Amino acid sequence: MKFISKIILIAVIVISPMASYGQYCNYFHTKYCNPSENDMFKLNGQSKSALFAKGQTSELNIIVYKGQDYRISLCMDENLGAQIQFKVYETKKVKVEKVYETKTTEDEFKPCGDCNGEGTMDGETCYSCEGEGQTATGETIEVVDKETKIVTEKRKELLYDNSQDGFSTEIEFTVESTRRITVEVTIPNGGGSGKSKGKMMKSSDMGCVGLLVEHMTTPISGFKGTGF
Repeated sequence: MKFISKIILIAVIVISPMASYGQYCNYFHTKYCNPSENDMFKLNGQSKSALFAKGQTSELNIIVYKGQDYRISLCMDENLGAQIQFKVYETKKVKVEKVYETKTTEDEFKPCGDCNGEGTMDGETCYSCEGEGQTATGETIEVVDKETKIVTEKRKELLYDNSQDGFSTEIEFTVESTRRITVEVTIPNGGGSGKSKGKMMKSSDMGCVGLLVEHMTTPISGFKGTGF
């Protein structure tokens, strides 16, 4: 019983700081992500913060609306590293051709002429067929039927990758049509394996990440940023 109590106590000691850290992360983006210097940008309610581990990748779905400019910026605790990678995707429905195969087993037949006048065909002698008709061999064969269909699939299209932009932590864009986008955030693993299976996660391997979303009505004069 004492041994079990010690295990429970250790678990509480380890979990409690993590739980507190997770609560601390809830509003990390409002405190540590730098907002736009443009006063026209307003805080968007889809902003979010979370507790991350080194090497972890997570996604956040955001709806962006036509006629709006958006600014997305990220910030993170220093112990998670110097660079944070994020990508922006859009999931689109596309029509593609797919070939479907149906496999069946059938009796094998061969031309009567192959048996040189011998063998059977429906129980009758094959002597008079002179190469016409077929006779069963007593074996079976696998027959593959193929059918081509047009189907609709969901595919992720990459819109932006900050690793191709000097690991910038912010992006601004104009929305030309309402859509759902996905922001994928990846934390570097710090040179380790990125996996801690069988090992206890250390607090130094974890930290807060904030994703600040801001929006404003697209100015009539036009917006010079990236358009999605």
